[in-house]
Amino acid sequence: MSRNVDWSKLCPDLLRSIFESLTSLDFHRAKTVCSNWYTVSRTCPLYPWRIVLQGKNSLLYDPIQDKIHHKNLLGIDLSEVHCLASYSNWLLLVDPCLHFHLLNVFTRETINLPSLDSSLRDSPYRFIRNNMFECFLELYGTKFLMTWDDFKFSKTAVLWIKERNGDFVVAWAIKQFYILSYKKIANDCDDDDKRWSITCTQCEDMAYKDNKLYVYTYDHYINVLDFSGDCPKETLEGNHYLNHPFPFVDTIYKLRITIANSGEVLIVLSLKELKRKFCIYKLNLEAGEWERVESLGDEMLIFGHGVTIRGPFIDRGIISDSICFLDDDHLSDNYLGTRREANCGVFDLATRTITWHTRLDDRSSKIYWFVPGQA
Repeated sequence: MSRNVDWSKLCPDLLRSIFESLTSLDFHRAKTVCSNWYTVSRTCPLYPWRIVLQGKNSLLYDPIQDKIHHKNLLGIDLSEVHCLASYSNWLLLVDPCLHFHLLNVFTRETINLPSLDSSLRDSPYRFIRNNMFECFLELYGTKFLMTWDDFKFSKTAVLWIKERNGDFVVAWAIKQFYILSYKKIANDCDDDDKRWSITCTQCEDMAYKDNKLYVYTYDHYINVLDFSGDCPKETLEGNHYLNHPFPFVDTIYKLRITIANSGEVLIVLSLKELKRKFCIYKLNLEAGEWERVESLGDEMLIFGHGVTIRGPFIDRGIISDSICFLDDDHLSDNYLGTRREANCGVFDLATRTITWHTRLDDRSSKIYWFVPGQA
């Protein structure tokens, strides 16, 4: 009997059970063995981790295994960067000199994005350096100043990356009226294409899925930008949300847009009400009205993350049908004039209760949710 075994062709159910028995770090190593293992890994449930950026080190906290991993990510003071978005094992970072980077939190691989000093694709706009820490966005002599501090509180940005081949898309909003974006296709060595694209549109929030950027505007409409070509283009065909603005209400504290696995657009609200902290809406296409979503089923979301994920089966304070959030996404404690020791929590949609998570850091550190292995 031959002892040769093709490990790449293991039964998917068997391979999935093996994956689910591994530690998270081993799981992320194993899924890169071959294309079949990677495909099976995408059927495994995911769950959010927390990352804490503090000084030259960071903490990665796995809530299911209740384990902290210490990492030296960049060899620089991580308090001097802003994290704008995350996707899978990657973070989108901007430093005080307005240089943008992608960082893999497990491998420490870094991808430097094109400089803002490079020309913009097919656009009359251009960036002009004022000094090392400031840029002007100029159009026909009119200038808008942009600094690192602009990203401290306004982090309207998205990141999508395909780890198997290195394709990625990044986009972020400037002054709430412009979207700067960059798309990288694997094995594309054309230096002329290493330029940012700029789109003039209102933007309160945005989310990316399947080559489309969904943009929530300040007049409560949803625009759709198609990223399937070289440059993003607004698409009207197939935009079911174009004639159905979301009915804004006074009790909204923060609003975020999220795309479900089904492709439906969800409006996620953090409310000023003490009894009802978060709620979700979707558009009923037949009635042409926005209606409340009572359950996400086996999915969950991170407030401001942009897409839903398959939730975990194990309950360690993170379960399906829930919303993960940070302290500044939630208002009620501010109303009471108190300061909570925890700085993040999980809202259970079924029970409408919050599970607060233990603080892992000092108050000067920066904490974010991210979802390892997201694809």
